[in-house]
Amino acid sequence: MILTPPEIKKIIGCVLLLILANTAVYFNSLKGAFQFDDLPLIQSHWVEDLDAFDRQVRFSSFENRPVVLWTYALNNTLGKNRVFGFHLFNLTVHIGVTLLIFFLISRTQYLTASRQRQLGKNSNAIAEGVEPVSTGRGPAAASGFPLATALLFALHPLNTDSVSYISSRSSLLVTFFYLLALYLFTGLFSRKNKIPKFNLRWVLFIAILISAYMSIASKLIGATLPVLMGIWYLGFIVSTQKPQFAEKIFQLKWGLFLGVFFAGAYIVANSWLYIAKDQGLELYGRMPYFLVQIKVIVFYYLKLFLFPFNLNVDSGLPFSTPASDPLIFLAGLVIIGIFFTVARGRNIWVAVGFIWFFITLAPTSSIIPLNDLAVEHRTYLPMTLGLCMIVGWGARTWRCLMLLVLLPMFALGTATRNNDWISEISLWKDSVQKNPKSTRSHNNLGKAYFEKGDLALATHHLEKSVANISHFIDTQYNIKSAEEFLKRREKITGQKSVNKFSPSESIGLLAELVEPHYNLASVYLDQGRLDDAEKEYLKTLALRPGHFSSRIGLSSVYNRKGLYDQAIASLKLAINLSNSDPGFALARLNLGELYGKTGKIENAVTEWEAALKIDPSLLPAYFNLGTAYMVTDKFELAVSAFKHCLKLNSRYEPALFNLAKVYQKQEKWDTSTQQFKSFLEVTGPRPSAYAQIGFNFNRQADWENAQDFLEKSLSLQPNNFNAQISLAETLANLGQMKKARELLQTALKMDLSPAQNEAINKMMVNLTGPQNATP
Repeated sequence: MILTPPEIKKIIGCVLLLILANTAVYFNSLKGAFQFDDLPLIQSHWVEDLDAFDRQVRFSSFENRPVVLWTYALNNTLGKNRVFGFHLFNLTVHIGVTLLIFFLISRTQYLTASRQRQLGKNSNAIAEGVEPVSTGRGPAAASGFPLATALLFALHPLNTDSVSYISSRSSLLVTFFYLLALYLFTGLFSRKNKIPKFNLRWVLFIAILISAYMSIASKLIGATLPVLMGIWYLGFIVSTQKPQFAEKIFQLKWGLFLGVFFAGAYIVANSWLYIAKDQGLELYGRMPYFLVQIKVIVFYYLKLFLFPFNLNVDSGLPFSTPASDPLIFLAGLVIIGIFFTVARGRNIWVAVGFIWFFITLAPTSSIIPLNDLAVEHRTYLPMTLGLCMIVGWGARTWRCLMLLVLLPMFALGTATRNNDWISEISLWKDSVQKNPKSTRSHNNLGKAYFEKGDLALATHHLEKSVANISHFIDTQYNIKSAEEFLKRREKITGQKSVNKFSPSESIGLLAELVEPHYNLASVYLDQGRLDDAEKEYLKTLALRPGHFSSRIGLSSVYNRKGLYDQAIASLKLAINLSNSDPGFALARLNLGELYGKTGKIENAVTEWEAALKIDPSLLPAYFNLGTAYMVTDKFELAVSAFKHCLKLNSRYEPALFNLAKVYQKQEKWDTSTQQFKSFLEVTGPRPSAYAQIGFNFNRQADWENAQDFLEKSLSLQPNNFNAQISLAETLANLGQMKKARELLQTALKMDLSPAQNEAINKMMVNLTGPQNATP
C-alpha cells in the first residue's frame, strides 16, 4: 500500500489529534493518588524492582498476570512508589490502544475495499456494510470512520476507571496486546509480504503469537482473541471475497442464536469450566450469576455507554433473580432484539461490533461468577471495536453531527470524573453520595479519613459501614438459600459441610464484613474508647477467628487497660496462628514490649531478636534491644543495637540519646559528649542533653565547661533536679560555695523524694564544714 503525501499528512494529523485529545482529558489524572488496592499491589516484594521480579515471577505463569507485574516492577525501578510514573504509564498505554483502534479500522477498510475492487464488486460494497476507499490509494482517504471510533473511545468517561485507577492496568494491557495481535493478523492479508529470500509472513506470525500471549498474560480475558480473529477474518476477509458467504451467515440467524444458547447452557451446567480465584461461584452460583448479568449488560453497561453519568467505583448493584426482578426478562428480550435487528440489517461492521462486545464481555459477565456483579473497567476491551465502532459507523452515516455534540460533552465528563480519582477521600466521598447504603464505600472513606487523622469523620463513616452490613448480606449475594449455598461450597472445596449454614461464618472471609469492624476498632483505640474498641475487635474475630491484625489490636487494648496477662495471651495466640502474616514481626515486637513492662527482660530480648530475624528493618526492635542491654549492663551489645537503629535512621532521636548514655556508663566521657552533641544537632536545644554533657565535664573535672552546659540546662528547665545537684557540685569545686548553697536551698523547696532530700542535706553539710567556710 503506497500513500501519497496528502494521505500521509492526513494520517499524521489524525494521530496527533488522538494523542492531544487523550492527553488533554487525562492530564489531571497524572496528579492522582494511589487508590484502594494500589498500594498493597505495588508494594509487594515481587515488584519492588525488575531484579525482584526476575527472581520471584515467571512469565510462563500467565494466570498470575506477569506482564502487569513486570510493568509495576519497571515503574518502581524508575521511581520507587512515585505515583506520577504509574499514571503516566497508564495514560501512555491508553493512547496506544486508541491509535491501534484507528489503524486497525483503517487497514480493515482498505483490505475490504481493495479486495472488492480486485473482484470487480465495488457496486456491492455499501450494501455489504463496507466503506469503499474513495481515492483507491489507501486508508487515509476514508479516515472519518476510524477517527470517529478512536476519538469516541479516547474521550468516553466510562474508561476513566481503567485509565485513572492504577490497579486496572490489566484492562489496559490486555486490550493493547489484543488489538496489536489483531492488527498484525490483518497484516497477513494486506499484501504478499515477501522480501527476497525472506518471508515476512513468518515474522508476522511469530509477532502475533507473542502479542497474543502477552494479552493472556495481562488478563485471562485475552483467551477470547482467537475467536475474534476468526470473526474478523470471516467478516472482513472471506465475506469480501465471497459475498454469498456473508449472506448465508445472516440467513442462519435462528440457527446461530440457538447454537449459542445451547452451547452456553451446556457450559453453565458443567463443572469443568474455569473457576475464578475469588468467591463468585460460592456466593452466586453459575446460572444465577449468568441470569443477573443479562440485566447488568443492558441496564448498567449499555446504559452507561449511552449515558455516562453517575459513574461509581462501587456500583452496589444488588443480586436478583428472574422471579423477583422483571428487568432480567426485559433485558433478555432487548438482547434478542439486538441480535435479530443486527442480523436483518446485514451490516458487517455493526454485526462484528456487537459480536465483539458480547464475546469480550463474556468472560466477566456471563458464566464465570466474580465477587462484584458490575465493574466499569470490564467494558474497556468490549468498547474498543465493539460499541465505539458501531457508533463510529453510525456517525459516518449521519455525517458526524452526533459526535460533534457528544465528544465535547464526553471530554468534559472524563476530565471531571478524573477529579474524583485525585484522592481516596474524593473518590469514596463521591461513591458514598451516589450509593449511601454501601458498606464498602463508607468503610473506605472512613479508612481514608482515619489515615488522614480525622478521627471524627472516620468514626462517622465506619459506624455507617458497620450498620449497613446486614443490608449488604441480604441484597448483595445469593445466600438466602442455605442448601444451595452449601452445595456450591462443597463443589468448590470438595468437602461436605456438616455444620448448619451461617451467613456471618460463610461471608466472614469477605473483606466487606471484616474490615469495617476492624477499622472501627482501630479508630476507637486511637480515640481511647477502649471498651468500644474491644467489642469491635471481638466482633472481627467472631467473623474471622484467624484475623491476625485484630489479635494485635486487641492486645493493645488490654495493654492500655493494664491487663498485661490478657494482652500477652492475645499476642501469643496471634503468633501461633500464623508466621507468614506481614504483621508477624510486629506481634513479636509488641510481645517483647509487654514482657519488658512486666519485668521479664530475658523473654523480651528473645522476642525482639525473633522479630529482627523476620524483619531486619524493624527499627523499634533494635531500639528496645539496645535499651534492654543498657539496663542490664551489656554495654557492647547495647552500642551495637543502637548503631543498627541509626543505620536505619540516622536522625532517630531516642537512639542518639541512649547511645550517648551507654558511652557515659562506660565512662567514655568524650565519646558520650560528642554523641550528645550529635543529638542536639538533630533536635535543637534540649535541657536533658545539656545536663548530661555538663555531667560528663563534671566527671572529667572540666568545671568551666560543666558550669556552662549545666546553666544552659537550667535556663531551659529550672526545676531539673539532677542539673541542680551537678551544678552545685561544680560550683563548689570552682570555690563558689555561696552560689552552691543557694542552689541547694532552692532544690530543697521542690517536691523531692526522701532519698533526694537526704542527698541534698549531705551536700549542705559538706559545703558548710570548717574547711569550706567563706573567709
